[in-house]
Amino acid sequence: MDPARLFVVGTSHSVAPAALRERLHVQRDELHAALGRLGRRGRVLREAVPLATCARLELYAVSDDPRRAVATLGRIMARRSGLSPSELRTHSYVHVGADAVRHLLRVASGLDSVVHGEAQVLGQVRDAYEHPAAVETAGPVLHRLFQDALATGKRVRSQTDIGKGAASLATAALALLRREAGPLEERCALVLGAGDTGSLVAGLLRKAGVGRLIVANRTLARARRVAAEHAAEHRDLRDLPALLEESDIVVGAVEAAGRMVELDAVASITSRLAPSAPNGRGGAEGGGARPTERARYFMDLAHPRNFDPAIAELPGVRLFDLDLVFRRVTAARAARATEVPRAEAIVEEAATAFVAWQRSRDGVSVLRAVRGQVLELAQMEAERHGQGRTEAEREELRRFARSLARALLHPPTVALREADATSAEGRSLLESATRLFGVEAARDRPESA
Repeated sequence: MDPARLFVVGTSHSVAPAALRERLHVQRDELHAALGRLGRRGRVLREAVPLATCARLELYAVSDDPRRAVATLGRIMARRSGLSPSELRTHSYVHVGADAVRHLLRVASGLDSVVHGEAQVLGQVRDAYEHPAAVETAGPVLHRLFQDALATGKRVRSQTDIGKGAASLATAALALLRREAGPLEERCALVLGAGDTGSLVAGLLRKAGVGRLIVANRTLARARRVAAEHAAEHRDLRDLPALLEESDIVVGAVEAAGRMVELDAVASITSRLAPSAPNGRGGAEGGGARPTERARYFMDLAHPRNFDPAIAELPGVRLFDLDLVFRRVTAARAARATEVPRAEAIVEEAATAFVAWQRSRDGVSVLRAVRGQVLELAQMEAERHGQGRTEAEREELRRFARSLARALLHPPTVALREADATSAEGRSLLESATRLFGVEAARDRPESA
């Protein structure tokens, strides 16, 4: 298989703001269903695995025609999001072949994250790969690629210090909050969502000494488990209006199609705040509000966003969203910059090994196709010339034909086995063999995504 058939198309924090990423957001189950339909309809994708996080939406895929596949996916996303083709091109990227391999390895290693070395993304790559639907849509190439990505991510973290002291987005957001809000001992914090991000934030808030901690979730049993881990209270999300009244800090970490907190809900609360309480987006220079002013701090770590951005304009409200965190933590990369070259070298080594493996599959595939073709022709000729002869004579012809075919195949077999599929000369030999012998190398399975 030509490595150029492997590609990734996607968008992330590096090319698109949160508002635009929201328009491109697709629920994971909906995305898998769409990929299945696309594969069955035209076999545009032979393999596919989507990766969706709060900061990125990507599709890793194998196709006979990546350009056609990307164009088809672009038309689908344009219709769904209402974005023009030019807007999509501006706020997305496509990597093909070795560049696609390198991209996933960098993602898994934390090198493409806002916070270099952040560990949460490795778990997100694992979740994408192990999703039940992805098990069906991934084939031999993507299985190997994601396994190599997970191994490379672990190796980067164990052999470099790039992850040493690295903050997650949640850690960075909490640092911004504490800078403005001051001590948290007298604060009540409400965490919406009990998934990985919600659990992480709850733990960070507890470690920071927050006075009261509440975890709210649609599934009460899940909220109860996370709350128990962090000495917190657990509540049902249906109690959200009352919980907003009680809380000084509200963290959004719910994967939901619509807003969890609308402008009106917060406005009804802030109308009772002291006039001196600050408002706006978090991160401004200067001191934060005093606890007696009952300022409310909203940390929106969800994608799509849980909070209406307009709440930042309300008196007594400070909003910290992902775009703000992205901007603020960029400067922190310098602290780990010296580790980046070592991590990039590990990624490059793994990418080279993957491409070599992929091309070695081509050599084996071509060799099998050539041998199969020649032996089949020899068998057909033996049968043709054996007509009207005895069974013993026909068997003798078959043996002779196989022996002659193997003798003729020996030189090209040795050449194909020794061909370096990573070199231009080796690739040229493999391509020439398919033309000279009139064969097509077997393609990877599954046939469709």
